[in-house]
Amino acid sequence: MVSRNQARNEMLHELEALQEKLASDWLDESLPEDWHGLDTWHGPVRDKTRVTIRLDADMVRWFRKLGPGYGARVNQVLRIYWTALLCGHIKAHQYDNTLPRLMLEAQRIQREIGA
Repeated sequence: MVSRNQARNEMLHELEALQEKLASDWLDESLPEDWHGLDTWHGPVRDKTRVTIRLDADMVRWFRKLGPGYGARVNQVLRIYWTALLCGHIKAHQYDNTLPRLMLEAQRIQREIGA
């Protein structure tokens, strides 16, 4: 006979395994295949806006270790993610239905900057 404690431990183990699988599947579907090319491709020059954001310290350290221009790399990662969402290559999450709203927002931004 399985005790309550054993059943709880088994449940926690199964939930952890499921969470790891879901996270792995999400990453497989959400990350662009060619991350290693971030420093080799230079797209069009766009207007920049100075902002202040708070980022996790470990992420800032990682980007800074990549060398000068880490702010541009952060921007590039955000742009890759945003455009991948716009083109439907990735989803923000399993039940993501934001593509129509993102497309309208992208069009509005394009009109604002006159591109």
